[in-house]
Amino acid sequence: MKFATQAAIVAVCAAFFVAPAASAANLNDCIQINKKATEALNTAQPGDSTEAAKAQVMAGRTYCGSSMYAQGVARYAKALQLLGKG
Repeated sequence: MKFATQAAIVAVCAAFFVAPAASAANLNDCIQINKKATEALNTAQPGDSTEAAKAQVMAGRTYCGSSMYAQGVARYAKALQLLGKG
């Protein structure tokens, strides 16, 4: 039983330290894709997809501002996809 407890603790610690490293997105990624999404929005024709893309960009900013870079990049990528740029 003692071994199982120690193994569980090691697994939790490993997940804690490895998970951030596994996330490939970082603040620079957020900044770069934000620029692309903003440029795409500025040149887009008004419509339903533009409004949906604006919502995705806002969500991307929120996630990136909260250091949840992978989620932010995913939202920006969705915005680009909605605008036909991704």
